[in-house]
Amino acid sequence: MRYQMVEDRSVVEHTHEIINLEHALADAGIKLPEKFLVMSIVEKFPKFWENFGMTLKHQKGRLSLDDLMITISIEEEYRNQTHKMPVEHQPRANLIVGKQRVNKINSNSKAINKDKTAKNKKSKANKPRWNCGQIGH
Repeated sequence: MRYQMVEDRSVVEHTHEIINLEHALADAGIKLPEKFLVMSIVEKFPKFWENFGMTLKHQKGRLSLDDLMITISIEEEYRNQTHKMPVEHQPRANLIVGKQRVNKINSNSKAINKDKTAKNKKSKANKPRWNCGQIGH
């Protein structure tokens, strides 16, 4: 039997359905290892939960079925809250506008280069020239 979660239903609901299927199999005498069940649930996440599923797969240590249920519930609640939140209150990254940042860097670079050039001129002014031997011209 192939089972895939659909995007228009709660991931928690889907997870409960899979667990109920596992209980029915256990009642019939077929026991699935917990690790297999956990990974099967993670594999069945809908497309928009793919990154979350990858994070769970790469965690160190063993994720129990209870821990998975708690984690899914928390994540789904967070997603529901941020989805209902007005756009101006949703979390977002602070971006630095590229051109302004480049100009700031370039202006700092120019100031640093001017300081270096002035120091180089002062240090060269007191040294004799290699071709004529005179100082400071």
